[in-house]
This record gives sequence, C-alpha cells and structure tokens, in this order.
Amino acid sequence: MDISYKVLYIIILHNVCLLISNSLAASSSTKQGPVMAVATWPFTVATDAAWEVLTGEAIVDDVSMWGTALAAVTAGCTAAEADPSIHSVGYGNSPDENGHTTLDAMVMDGRTMEAGAVAAMPNISQATHVALKVLLTTKHTLLVGDKAAEFAQSRGFRPRSLDTPESYELWKKWQRDRCQPNYRRSEAWVPDPNKHCGPYKPALESSELFTPAPLRPLNSVDHDNHDTIGMVAIDQYGSMAVGLSTSGASHKIPGRVGDTPIPGAGGYVDNEVGGAVGTGDGDVMMRFLLSFQTVQHMRQGIQPTEACAKSLRTVKQVTVD
Repeated sequence: MDISYKVLYIIILHNVCLLISNSLAASSSTKQGPVMAVATWPFTVATDAAWEVLTGEAIVDDVSMWGTALAAVTAGCTAAEADPSIHSVGYGNSPDENGHTTLDAMVMDGRTMEAGAVAAMPNISQATHVALKVLLTTKHTLLVGDKAAEFAQSRGFRPRSLDTPESYELWKKWQRDRCQPNYRRSEAWVPDPNKHCGPYKPALESSELFTPAPLRPLNSVDHDNHDTIGMVAIDQYGSMAVGLSTSGASHKIPGRVGDTPIPGAGGYVDNEVGGAVGTGDGDVMMRFLLSFQTVQHMRQGIQPTEACAKSLRTVKQVTVD
C-alpha cells in the first residue's frame, strides 16, 4: 500500500475535512522504511518531539519502544500538554463549571489494535503518558476520574493541581458573562442556564423531556476551541499509532468526557489500512465514530479524501452546518 494511503490525517472542522499539510508533518526515509509524524494545528513542539523519537534522537523510558510510533505519539502529545503557550491542551486550560481542569487522553497501537485511555482525570498533567501506561500495564482500555489519577500515582506520576491563575480568570470571566456558553438544556433546569449561573435544580422530570432541543449554533473554528491535539505516526518498522490529548470543552459540566479517549471516535488506527484523528465538537463526534468510519472506508478501497468526506456526510445529515 502506498504510504499516502497509510498515513491519513483528518481534522473535523464542522463539515470540513483537510488532509495532511506539509507544514504540520515531519517525514523522512530510513533504511528500514519511511517515517512520518503529523499533528493537528501548528503545534510544532509536538511534531518535533515525535520526530526525535522516530529518528532515535530521543531517549525513551522503555528500550523496547525505541523508535516506535507508539512512543512517538506519546512524546508528541506529552510535549503539547507541557507547553503553556498551547491554550487548549494540558494544565491550566478549559475549566469546567466549577472552575477546575481535568484531562482526557488516548493512545492506540495499529499493530495490536490495543488502546489505553484516561478521562476526566484531575491532578495529573501527563495524561497521554498515563494512557500509555494503561495500555502497557493493564488489561483495561479506559480509566476515569479520581481513580485514573490514583492509578497514575501508583505508576510514579506526581500529582499537581491542573488549575492556574489563568484558568481561574477564565472561569471568573465566564461567571461575569452569566455563565455563557452553557451546556445545559434550558428547559431542564432552573434557573434558566441560557440566562443565569447556577447552582441549578431540575425543572422537569426526565419522562417529560421528549421534545428535542434546538440544534445549538456552531462556534468559530480555531485551535483554541477545537481543543484536541491528535497525532498519527508511522515508524521505520512500518507500524502506526495515534495519540490524542485534550482538556476538553471549556465550562463543561463536571464529569463530561468527549471523543478524545474513545477508540474510534477521537482516533483510530490499523496497520493494515491507516490511521485517522479528529478535532471538533466531541459530543457530536463520538456519536458517529468518525475516525473509525474513515479507516473503514479506506479499508474498502476508498481514497482518503473521499473516505473523510463520506464520514462527514453522516454528520451533516443530522446537524446544522
């Protein structure tokens, strides 16, 4: 299979699909085979870190992972998590309704089809690295919340607050703006979440909530509100991996989990076919398993551009442009 088929990168931009941009990718050839790393948005710190792993310039904790795609996407996403100039990934970003930051992350190995993920994890900044430990040291795929943080500490990760003065100011500004935007349906809560901050109480019994809510308008698209970093890498051994990390939707209801840590939603990879990652409205994306769909379309012989477009059409049929 031609390499252009094996390394597919998609961005879900509210019904817009983009293929690999050379400015966001690092690629070369080795004696064993071509290597490549691509990432969402101009987060070059991530592609640089992944590239150093792929070319053997970086030291990895486990010598058996030297030069592997799995180690590369982990290093790349971890670099983005640690970069304070990236305002949509890692600590100090996207506070929830209570003003606190939690992280979601996932890695997936295209050789074994194994995945490791964490969701709504507080107090641990290296979410992608913890997701890798879930994959390598457990038989589970996903750990969540405080228990994910406990697992991380048991593997030697040091706890730290993910809240910062900057994230506190973001939260206070949101409160001054009457807690808008808000993810609660106005007919279900009092006071009206479209007009007031909480605390909220139920307005109706769940059995009365049969009328579909109007589709909410889509926000503008940029790397500050499409908050996932997604990476796809292929190593000199011909193996592929995807990695993703996010601090989630700003001002989300505490406990919310998006598409990032869900295999097939935020990302999916199969060495025999290719890999895909996405970024956008995670509450929409996880309903359609867009990354899985796109890889499956390619499995059927559909070229990457059309595979991506075909996946997005399933969303457009039921959502506002």
